[in-house]
Amino acid sequence: MRRNVDLSSTLFALASGSLPSAVAIVKLSGPDTFSISNKIFRPRIERARGIWKGSWFTSEGAFIDEGIVLSFVAPHSHTGEDTIEFHCHGAVAIVRQFQEELLKLGARPAEKGEFSYRAIQHGKVSPGELETLGDLFLARSPEDLSAIYGRRDAGLEKEIEKIRANLIRALAIYDTAVDFSDEYSQVVPRAVEPIQLAIQECSVITQRYDRLKEPQKPPRIALVGRPNAGKSSLFNRVLGRYRAIVHVDPGTTRDVLEETVLLNGRAWTLTDTAGVRAEVQGPEALGIELGTRYLEGAAFWILVVDGTVGLGEVEAELLERHGAKPHLILWNKRDLPEWNLPQATLGAQAFSSVLPEDLDALLSRPEFSKGAVEQGPLPTAVAVAKLNQVRETLSGLLASMAKETPPEYLSEELRGGLRDLESVIGEVGVEDVLDRVFGEFCIGK
Repeated sequence: MRRNVDLSSTLFALASGSLPSAVAIVKLSGPDTFSISNKIFRPRIERARGIWKGSWFTSEGAFIDEGIVLSFVAPHSHTGEDTIEFHCHGAVAIVRQFQEELLKLGARPAEKGEFSYRAIQHGKVSPGELETLGDLFLARSPEDLSAIYGRRDAGLEKEIEKIRANLIRALAIYDTAVDFSDEYSQVVPRAVEPIQLAIQECSVITQRYDRLKEPQKPPRIALVGRPNAGKSSLFNRVLGRYRAIVHVDPGTTRDVLEETVLLNGRAWTLTDTAGVRAEVQGPEALGIELGTRYLEGAAFWILVVDGTVGLGEVEAELLERHGAKPHLILWNKRDLPEWNLPQATLGAQAFSSVLPEDLDALLSRPEFSKGAVEQGPLPTAVAVAKLNQVRETLSGLLASMAKETPPEYLSEELRGGLRDLESVIGEVGVEDVLDRVFGEFCIGK
């Protein structure tokens, strides 16, 4: 659409808030700004920067309103063009008459984001500044503002470099496999770990922007583990009511259950997932797959371990695949005589869902008050789109590896993912930003 926008026309739009209001600002910008303004405003406005007090009239001479006019001469304006702001009373009828008269005189309504489009075309703002501007409209707290302006601290570059290091590890493994093609099954699988770590790190970064854009959607805590580890019992205890079915038979939970809870003054989405185990089919397998997707999108996850059994292959695989994401190991069922917590299990928290003191200790953990998803630098919308593309590429790589795709093809695909990753912290592309400007900005911006 923007490639068909006429830069030679004169635009107008309501640049203030919704009507009615105490004051409304109607913005006019383009080559005919002053000539159009002088046909409806008295006294005459000189083509100079200034403030003018007067009245507006229709083309038939009928009085519309009185107020002030702010005039800006190109290139010293937001758009880089001649610009005038009409400050009038914010009555619906007054603003409507303004717009009708401007249409009669040859001005046209601005498209969404078109004022900002002209600003970038005339070199008044950079793509990065437009990204910041777009996110300022999403800020709802001083913390949001600090995160947006804190992008200058190069924190994101450091996190991207960590992801890049993992991908270079995987690339080295692929390149080695090219020279040792007969050893494919021994060499290529070593790339799984760094690729999975990169996917998780991309997910953690993008969730920070999701929280800014959708504050009504609290970050997710996923309860994960093998069947009968006690996930659903814990889910019910945190909620304070019987929400998830609890039964001794494995595979009782086959769907994902979610509820919003308040922990340490912060809202979270608590998620109960199906028990993870190998060699299952049908609805239970679909439930496990669905739970994995919810875990990948979680800000924090709790590995619930049956303390009477201990760690096994299921828990080891979960930690290997998702250990880079903030998590806690909960060594459950300590009220039972068979329970045992090995000293070598560092960082695990002893727990029983039937003991009130254990539940209090869990829910008062500092991670839940700080919000793990909020820690770290805030990406931009364009960076998030690129990181999501990187994640898709890496997920495709894992699928290709499972099919034993030749390492030459894997290397080339990964190099494309590396280029996408490096572009996240490179120069901001004008086209990428303009896609957002025309898709998300309001009419008066």
